[in-house]
Amino acid sequence: MFQSNSDFNTYITHWTIKSIGKSEINALHAATSIQDRVMTRLDDLSPKLKSAAEFVMAHPDEIATRTLRQVAKTANLTPPTLSRLARALDCETYEDLREICRGELKRRNRLLADKAQALLQLSSEDGPADKSGVFLVQAHATMENIQELMETVEPDKLRAAADILARARKVVLLGTASGLALASYFRCMASLAFDNWRVAGADGALWATEIAKLGPEDAVFVVSMPPYADQPVRAAQIAHNAGTQVIAVTDSPRSPYAGIASHCFIVETESPQFFPSHVAPLVLIEGLMGMVVRRGGKQAAERIRSAESTGHELQEYWVN
Repeated sequence: MFQSNSDFNTYITHWTIKSIGKSEINALHAATSIQDRVMTRLDDLSPKLKSAAEFVMAHPDEIATRTLRQVAKTANLTPPTLSRLARALDCETYEDLREICRGELKRRNRLLADKAQALLQLSSEDGPADKSGVFLVQAHATMENIQELMETVEPDKLRAAADILARARKVVLLGTASGLALASYFRCMASLAFDNWRVAGADGALWATEIAKLGPEDAVFVVSMPPYADQPVRAAQIAHNAGTQVIAVTDSPRSPYAGIASHCFIVETESPQFFPSHVAPLVLIEGLMGMVVRRGGKQAAERIRSAESTGHELQEYWVN
């Protein structure tokens, strides 16, 4: 099918440009996100405006869809403060700032749709883009994501995160949508060795009851990819303000968690699919769990042995 990696990469570039359109790709690259605009001016802002800017970066969807007074109330800011921020970001009015956020929201939605359309076109062509070609394109992308993780992850940061999770009084996992699946899996692994890990909102509990109890001796772990859900961002910020160590796995330095987490792992999620790939984040959390269990020592190993033994007694496992 492909004689070399170079042939494969050339093919990927070809179908991407063909499906989406070269002019559209250039426009997407040229578009400046609200996060980019804020970050270039953040150091020049007053403390009050910096606080407002951090809210805007974390909640561009709210800026795009809610009125100035509604946003000010939610952010615990005054409308004039947000208007001054807009001017500091080279916008003539606050409405111009809203338009930037609206454009970003539209681009994000179009990008998902464009990738879905590209996927349909890929699967309908002859030759490399037969039924197995879709699989190979996806597999190649995920392997590159894992390779990127292996080359860029900082061992010292991983060790520090494992130390925090291993010694925490309580670990609360945050996640919604696809992030919830990864958070639940992380907790499932942890539950065999530890009894102090919990997924926020599990079993019908309110997030507020979990987050309000957190302090400096606890830890929060969040996995979140775009589009970022609002509730985990707010919960992580509240936990951070309470002195809780926040560990985040996300996809970009512009993620709202980059300014919140004490340890933020940026993991590549590129995929020809219409949805971000979660393979590399999964590799990271599995590896991190292994490091945490090692820190649990003999006690963690004994708990795993006991849980497995009890599972056999309860006939939870299929026996041939």
